Amino acid sequence: MAMKIEWVHVVLSESIVKRYTMLFNTYSSEELIKNVKTVFKRLKVSEKIYFPVTINTTEWNNSFVCSPFTAYALYSKDEIRHKVKNKWVQLPLLFLLWGIGKVLKWGKLNKNVHVNNFLLSTNPYPEWQGNEIKDITRFIKKEYPSHAIIFRSLNTYQHSELLKKFKAVNYQLIGSRQVYMYDQPFEAWKKRNNNYQDLRIIKKKGLTYLSHAEMESYLPMALALYEKLYLEKYSHFNPQFTLSYFKESHKNKTIFFQGYRNEKEELKAFSGIFVIDNTITSPLVGYDTDAPQKEGLYIHAIQTIFDYKYKTGKILNLSSGAPKFKRMRGGEAAIEYSAIYTAHLHWGRRIIWKILEVISNKIGVPLLKKYEL
Repeated sequence: MAMKIEWVHVVLSESIVKRYTMLFNTYSSEELIKNVKTVFKRLKVSEKIYFPVTINTTEWNNSFVCSPFTAYALYSKDEIRHKVKNKWVQLPLLFLLWGIGKVLKWGKLNKNVHVNNFLLSTNPYPEWQGNEIKDITRFIKKEYPSHAIIFRSLNTYQHSELLKKFKAVNYQLIGSRQVYMYDQPFEAWKKRNNNYQDLRIIKKKGLTYLSHAEMESYLPMALALYEKLYLEKYSHFNPQFTLSYFKESHKNKTIFFQGYRNEKEELKAFSGIFVIDNTITSPLVGYDTDAPQKEGLYIHAIQTIFDYKYKTGKILNLSSGAPKFKRMRGGEAAIEYSAIYTAHLHWGRRIIWKILEVISNKIGVPLLKKYEL
């Protein structure tokens, strides 16, 4: 017997999914994240499971959080500009990506429905067995027959059984990146020399810790630190959060803020923690990137996340990036996949997704593992 899958109106509730989606019922997506234009809905899967859902058609300049085109064609360009300084190498690669972008547009890559999409770099999942995958797929196919169906942020550490269930019902599994998981006891974590030294650095620097409540007046500074790190240093295709997003997330406690300030009342480092059931992620991190590395401000930001992890006993997904730093502090690497359903689409669009699957899984994933990226 098929389960009843349905759209539901957002109502204020203690559930973090309901509280989070309330933001997008009050504001447009662009008022919260400047480079995200999407239709935001909430899907009822069972009495306990609700998924935020985004629906897109084109929106070629959207952040990668709801635009596969941006993830594959545009974000890669920014990485090449930052990491490949030799113009004789850089220019051909950029030209190649320009050509790939044309093909991906032809394949209507952005015509999709993302399920469990909080519009964050990492979308944590509830404690879900995946028994409703077939029913969700059937429902969305009926509602949006020309859209691909995508579940991002499925990792091999937490979701091995879910990945098998997606594959069993004809979903493609496309590798995207390597993330770092922390699930060890505190005593084992603290014994690592790097973690011990980090704690000594924080104590030595003597910055003042700021709790979630105390962070309220520092939110404009937090946003500036986030932008300096994620947008200026890395890519403008990262989510461009607004001050409204920071303020509303703080007020509704959908994101837990912590930070460190100096004696001049300047915010020097912060984190914003997002939790679904047993999984912690930190989509918001920032620190003064102009300060000398010896100040250890990145360490201050990350330590607030570790503190939260060991106070709650939950699993921490510290996302990708800074792989050496995370491995030396006990992070266990896991490959992250997107599960994508395209069986109902035109053959030309299916071929584009198949090519991406082959490139990602046969070339990208082995490189991630080999070089521990």
